Amino acid sequence: MVVLSAFSQVAIIYPLVKALTGVDMLEAGNGLFTNPSAYPHSWLATMLLQAINSLFSFTLTALIYWYLVEKRNIIFVEKGSPDPLIWAAVLVLVISYIPFNGLIFEYNQKLPLPEWMVRSEKQLETLTKFLTQFPTFLHFLFGLFVIAVLPALGEELLFRGTLQKLFERWWGRPHLAVWLAAAVFSAYHMQFMGFFPRMILGAMFGYLYLWSGNLWVSIFAHFVNNGFVVLMIYLRGQKLVNIDVENAESVPLASALVSAVVAASLMRIIYLRTQGRATRI
Repeated sequence: MVVLSAFSQVAIIYPLVKALTGVDMLEAGNGLFTNPSAYPHSWLATMLLQAINSLFSFTLTALIYWYLVEKRNIIFVEKGSPDPLIWAAVLVLVISYIPFNGLIFEYNQKLPLPEWMVRSEKQLETLTKFLTQFPTFLHFLFGLFVIAVLPALGEELLFRGTLQKLFERWWGRPHLAVWLAAAVFSAYHMQFMGFFPRMILGAMFGYLYLWSGNLWVSIFAHFVNNGFVVLMIYLRGQKLVNIDVENAESVPLASALVSAVVAASLMRIIYLRTQGRATRI
């Protein structure tokens, strides 16, 4: 991951960013990330940076590992398809889980963290808010592709389809593999004020893959999670909804508990359906 990420930066990202913004990233340091609006074409440049880095660091890393180490076909193919109820349940599961995830995020923010972690978090928050400005529908579609589609595919290929399977093969303990892969997944994002909610979310994706045996299920769940947030930000920017998904205000405990109950029920339904056991909704 480190080698491919570094290669993509030197060979593609640095020249591309300089061509679009006129800024040499090595000279500017973190300027492009801490104050992106100060540079021309910085939205497009930063989006392309995210897209290329995602493709090289996650997708290409996983496919190269499959080909060189596991001798697997690098063409991503999953055999078998879960029944339609699974897809519908995953869709509702991910959206219904958001309030409870917000409560965990609130508690995580209260943990004492080193100053460098807090500074890094604030920097990433500034960049995220800049990237989720969608003045037109085309901006929204491109943002949806970069923020939702590419991470869902690449991160699930690497963290679930590769690392989780590798951990399970090493120790023969599926639950340990799910949670360890989820912890690595969360830590890699370098956003420690949201480490635990992201780890739990990663574990949810891990169990969806473990139970279904089909990586497309966890990819779909990951896409819904990221895509729903992007969609709500766009709709709020267009003044079509009043819900602010970026608001860090306290999540009502009652809403969080209902969210947890609904999510747990849907996880049970998905587990039973994937094991071939009938359920009633």
